Amino acid sequence: MEKIQRGNKLWEMKFVLPEHTAALKQWRAEQEKISKPSLDEQELMEIGHMVMDSLKHELDVKVVHWEDGDFCEVVGVVERVDQLQKYIKVRTEDDIIKIKVDGLMSVERV
Repeated sequence: MEKIQRGNKLWEMKFVLPEHTAALKQWRAEQEKISKPSLDEQELMEIGHMVMDSLKHELDVKVVHWEDGDFCEVVGVVERVDQLQKYIKVRTEDDIIKIKVDGLMSVERV
């Protein structure tokens, strides 16, 4: 019979409750989140020009935006820019997506 190694008893639980498992998964998800990077003024100006070009000329753009600790990519045409509520609407093949302006990371032509 093998000897049982006695290590740190706190982390070596024989019985794990479902609540513990859920809490550990949530904690791991929180640890994997990415903090929102900040952009300088020049990058913001470039993003503004690309968004307005897409809006005026209906050009396809790839929008990378930060949302809830993760980066998301959307490819489509900018349909609307709301300066008062600070969001843009991007029309994709399937849907219209609303993106906050302060979450924009990059906008590139496709």
